[in-house]
Amino acid sequence: MRDPEVVEAELVEISAMADDETKLNNIIAWCATHPDEIPFAIHILLGGRGKKGEAAPSNAINPPSAAEQL
Repeated sequence: MRDPEVVEAELVEISAMADDETKLNNIIAWCATHPDEIPFAIHILLGGRGKKGEAAPSNAINPPSAAEQL
C-alpha cells in the first residue's frame, strides 16, 4: 500500500470536484487503479483518520437527514 497521506490527498482532490458525474468517474477510475486501497479509503472517508483512540464522528456513519440539516 502507498503512503496513507498520498491516498488521503488523492481522495480529498476527488471529493473537492464540483461536478458529480466527473467525481463519480474519478472514484471509479481510482478504485479500479487501487483496488487494494479501497478498505483504507472507506476508513478515511468515514472519519477513521483521527488520533489513536478517538472515535469517529457520530454523523460519519449515520449522516443527518435532509430535515435535520435544515
